Amino acid sequence: MLYFYRPISPHPIENLHNYLDFFFTRMFDDTQTAYSHAYLIHPDFQEIVNAYKTQIDDKLEAIFNTYIGLTTPLEQQTVKDAYNINNDIIALSNATSTPVKYSQLPIIISSKVKNLYDELWGDRKILGYKTVVNSCGTVKQHFNRFREINEFLVCPFCGLESLLCEHDDGRDDYDHYLLKSQYPFISINFNNLFPMCHRCNSKNKNQKDLVYENVATPQRRFYYPYSNENNHTINLNIVSPNIDLKDPTQWQLEVNTTNLAYEDCKETWKDVFDIETRYKAIISKHSKTWNERIFLKHHKICKKNSRSYAEFEEDVLDDFNDYLNISNGILMKSFNDFVINDPNCEANLSGRLVI
Repeated sequence: MLYFYRPISPHPIENLHNYLDFFFTRMFDDTQTAYSHAYLIHPDFQEIVNAYKTQIDDKLEAIFNTYIGLTTPLEQQTVKDAYNINNDIIALSNATSTPVKYSQLPIIISSKVKNLYDELWGDRKILGYKTVVNSCGTVKQHFNRFREINEFLVCPFCGLESLLCEHDDGRDDYDHYLLKSQYPFISINFNNLFPMCHRCNSKNKNQKDLVYENVATPQRRFYYPYSNENNHTINLNIVSPNIDLKDPTQWQLEVNTTNLAYEDCKETWKDVFDIETRYKAIISKHSKTWNERIFLKHHKICKKNSRSYAEFEEDVLDDFNDYLNISNGILMKSFNDFVINDPNCEANLSGRLVI
């Protein structure tokens, strides 16, 4: 990805996940044989549980009764491991632990966990219920604070589209980084929920699994969007025998990272978000317009204002240094680098070569 987000935790929206964490932690200590609000329900969660018996209380009771009824300690340990492992998103991103899928849980409890967690996320689901909102706030409120702290304009997963800001009526999609349809216990963990542009969320990543490319491939590492890594930059290098880029099949795009420790994460990102195809399509579509812009800038600086070619070159290469605040900025920066680094660039722009 192009940059890492700054976290805003703690935030009230995390309360619901914390309440459920209290429940599961108490359940997993294996001291209770009967469902008990006094022991299993956090005091601040009690009002919510009382208000939504069918939607929350009955589902928690069903999970508890099923868990204590599992026939072997190994089955109970599988559920414990799934909860603890799946909620450690950092360890999963580094591939130092392996996530547990719904299909790997004992079938008798898998459906009950899914029944609860499928109903948690969404403005019209449990997270949006009035009593829950009173305790936790809204996702929009979280988004507003998130965008106050994270000021870059473009989506870090593509750099092609702008994120909305805190002053917009709406908000960007929150992506379940690890798929909530496949991995239990993480649908309202905000270490697994990240604002993402609509194209990335709905069209490119969609239901792709970060952890496995397909069922036949090993577990892979992936970027953790709240990483505190500072030594990381994505650079693009256009490789073409000529400056005509209108056919994306006739040239190559190298996607490089300055931090080789992230090389495998970069490859996962490229695959999940279809980076090369998307980038090449846009460069091919707009290369003629972008080239004309460079030509006009050269005319203005060198011909009209009689400044040197070196001044023009420096000006062009500085154009998109702030590419994280410009939609398609990383692509236009790579195109400018490609054009200026052509040994025939000055001659082409001066009209001595016909292209």
